[in-house]
Amino acid sequence: MKYSVAFDIGVASVGMAVVDEDDNIVEAVSNLFSEADAASNVERRNFRGGRRLKRRQKTRINDFKKLWKESGFVIPDKLKIDTVVLRNKALNKKLSTDELYSVLLAMLKHRGISYLDDAIDESKGGNYAKAIAINQRELTEKYPCEIQLERLEKYGKYRGDITILLEGEEIHYSNVFTKSAYKNELLAIMDFQSSQNDKITKKFVEDYIKIWERKREYYIGPGNEKSRTDYGIYSTRKDENGNYVTDENIFEKLIGKCSVYPEEFRGAGASYTAQEFNLLNDLNNLIVNNVKLEEDEKRKIVEIVKSSNVVWSYVKI
Repeated sequence: MKYSVAFDIGVASVGMAVVDEDDNIVEAVSNLFSEADAASNVERRNFRGGRRLKRRQKTRINDFKKLWKESGFVIPDKLKIDTVVLRNKALNKKLSTDELYSVLLAMLKHRGISYLDDAIDESKGGNYAKAIAINQRELTEKYPCEIQLERLEKYGKYRGDITILLEGEEIHYSNVFTKSAYKNELLAIMDFQSSQNDKITKKFVEDYIKIWERKREYYIGPGNEKSRTDYGIYSTRKDENGNYVTDENIFEKLIGKCSVYPEEFRGAGASYTAQEFNLLNDLNNLIVNNVKLEEDEKRKIVEIVKSSNVVWSYVKI
């Protein structure tokens, strides 16, 4: 006996039916699922990015453990979890090798945020920006560990966000510091501890700093030479000699082609030239009291837009 199988595939369901040669329905089933949307893509990217960060952190830690053993140290069985007190102690007092291991391991896990190295103007943001600005001011005289210990003793914690009421005004503190601030602290710790311990050699410090600073640049993308993917610069394509192709960056993979001139890359919609063109085009089409703007009026508006931090527009009804 012969059977026919039919599928009905929709955006949120898949149906299947099996019919015999006498047109009798042998089986009919359907599977319903949620319709895909852009929010799901964002969620998947966030989870994927989190997994990659964890994987790279694990690689840094393993490389540090290898360096620690090669330098003649023994990895301790028990570690101090919260090292804020030890980090302060390390600035001017000799640590035991177990204590130093705990400090260096913790600092590999919490390296700060690199994009905050340009100070945030608290007048242009909300509570988060104001909290970061407070940190930036305090960092001119203190290391992150000193600020954290001070808040721990004053408020009972330093992690997360802290809000206090001072003379009727809310003051917000955040435990977010720049990567450069943590590096300054790390160098100060290494400088003192190397003077107290002969095993903390210049080479050990340099090798540890290389591990600590290691960061994948945004233009490289995922993958590496041993694990290639076409989503990063280490592509799976091969040249005429059979060698794998490594691109300079991932930008060309992300840019679409012009619909009029397919051989040309499409300009970014958020680029300066595109934004300037859109502004000039809107001004050319703008009519005020049944009169179009003069050239000098348009120039004045463009200069105002270029020199302003925020530009507001409204429609009078």
